[in-house]
Amino acid sequence: MKMDEIYIRSTEIDYSKLVGREIKIRSEQFSGRILNARVVAMSDNNLIIDRSGSGGLIDQLITHQPIEVSFEHKGEPVVFVSRILVPRVGRVQIPIALDVSPAIKREFFRFEFPCNVRFAFCDETSIGSVRLGKLKWAESATLNIGGGGVLIAVPLFFSKDDYIIMHLDLEDLILPQLMVGRIRHKQSGESSRSYVGVEFIIREQCSEKLPRTLLQNLPMKLFEFDRKLRSNLSKHILDKCSNNLNKGISQ
Repeated sequence: MKMDEIYIRSTEIDYSKLVGREIKIRSEQFSGRILNARVVAMSDNNLIIDRSGSGGLIDQLITHQPIEVSFEHKGEPVVFVSRILVPRVGRVQIPIALDVSPAIKREFFRFEFPCNVRFAFCDETSIGSVRLGKLKWAESATLNIGGGGVLIAVPLFFSKDDYIIMHLDLEDLILPQLMVGRIRHKQSGESSRSYVGVEFIIREQCSEKLPRTLLQNLPMKLFEFDRKLRSNLSKHILDKCSNNLNKGISQ
């Protein structure tokens, strides 16, 4: 598995929430044009869309042609590739793909950089009744890391919540003891492991990116990681990786 190939399993997405909402479609037939279509229902792992969408262009699509479908998942755009089914009469259907992928590029570079990490998952509903010391803490290692986030390997049974509290064990860099992250994607791995992509939440953006319930129940010391420390982390990782590369070249 290549760690830069990020996928989200469709089984982890509640597609019923798309009913009544618009999705965007790209096709070979209308190259360079984005078509908007409203999802009217779901049936047998298919999205049923309104064939009158985009001024009737949906109805004109040639059946079985490849399309790219994009929509929002957890506030972020994601895409999957499918083949649209457009019968002469009846419902226009889009079979849901097994995997979807993020539709935006990362703001920060990620580097393959192993370090120990201690973490606990939480969600906005249970955090009010659970103390930090009572959370289920685990230890693992990073697969890649950057100023904006990290990819870690976790036991499969841990990966159901949407937020994470973590401690990164980095040499030569002072970071807060604990940091808060938001889970952006999950990947199935080998045997009993999976991979979780985490976005670091900086202090300046915590009220924007975290639910109010979570903010009210977490101590403020968890939000000491700020924009300046994020910049320091990016520079630290880049310097370490550059030094390792130079050592390899000189040997």
